[in-house]
Amino acid sequence: MYNQRYFATQRAFEGVIIQVNRKSKVVSLMAVIDEVHTPDAREAEENLRAIRELMERSTRFSTFSGLSGIMAGCSSIGGCFITLSLQRMLVASAISSRDFKISFLLTWSAVIFAAISVDYLLTKRRAPRVGKRILSRLGKQMVIGSGPGLGSGALLTLMLLQHNLVTSIFPTWMLCYGCAVSAVGLFSQREVLYLGLAFLVAGAVTLALPPGIGLLMVGVTFGGFHIAYGTIIARKDGW
Repeated sequence: MYNQRYFATQRAFEGVIIQVNRKSKVVSLMAVIDEVHTPDAREAEENLRAIRELMERSTRFSTFSGLSGIMAGCSSIGGCFITLSLQRMLVASAISSRDFKISFLLTWSAVIFAAISVDYLLTKRRAPRVGKRILSRLGKQMVIGSGPGLGSGALLTLMLLQHNLVTSIFPTWMLCYGCAVSAVGLFSQREVLYLGLAFLVAGAVTLALPPGIGLLMVGVTFGGFHIAYGTIIARKDGW
C-alpha cells in the first residue's frame, strides 16, 4: 500500500514538472516571437523618419518646371500684343467683327497650345530628376481637379465672345484659371496654391476696374505672374 502511494505521488509530481516545463517553453517561445516582430524604439524611430522623409519629398519637390512658367508668361504677353493689335484694327474697321472673333480665338488657342506643349516637354524632362513620373495617379488627380475651372473658362469665353463682351472675358479667365490652379495647388507645392489665389484676387480686382484695363491685367497676371512663379521655382528647385 505504501509503495502504491509512493509511485502515485511520484507520477503526480512528474506531471506537474512536465506542465511547468511546457509552460516555460511556451513563454520562451512567445518572448522570441515578440523580439522578432516587435521593433525596438530605435527601429521604430527610423521607420517614422523614413516615412516623414517620403512625405516631405512628395510635397517639397514638384515636376513643374520653372522654365515652363516663364515660357507660358512670355507667350501670354505675346498674345496680349496680338489682341491689342486686333482691337485697334477692329476700331479702325480694318477687320470685321467676325474676323476679329476668329482671330481672337486662334491667337489664344495658339498661346495655350504653345504653353501646354512646352510645359509637357519640360515636365517630362524634369520628372525623372525628382523621382516621379509625368503620368502618375497624382498627375491624373491634378488634371481632374483643374478640369472644372478650365472647362468653365472655355465655355464662358465662347458665350461672351458671341455676345461681343470681349472685355468681360479677361477677368473671367483670371477667375476660372485661379480656381483651376488653386485646385492643383492642393496636390502640389505651396507656390502653386499662392499662384492660384493671386489670380483669383486679380480677377476680382479687374472686375472693379474700367473695362479697358482688362487686357493689361491679362498681361500682368498671365504674363507677369507666370514669369515670377517660374523664376521662384527655378531658383528653388532648379530649371
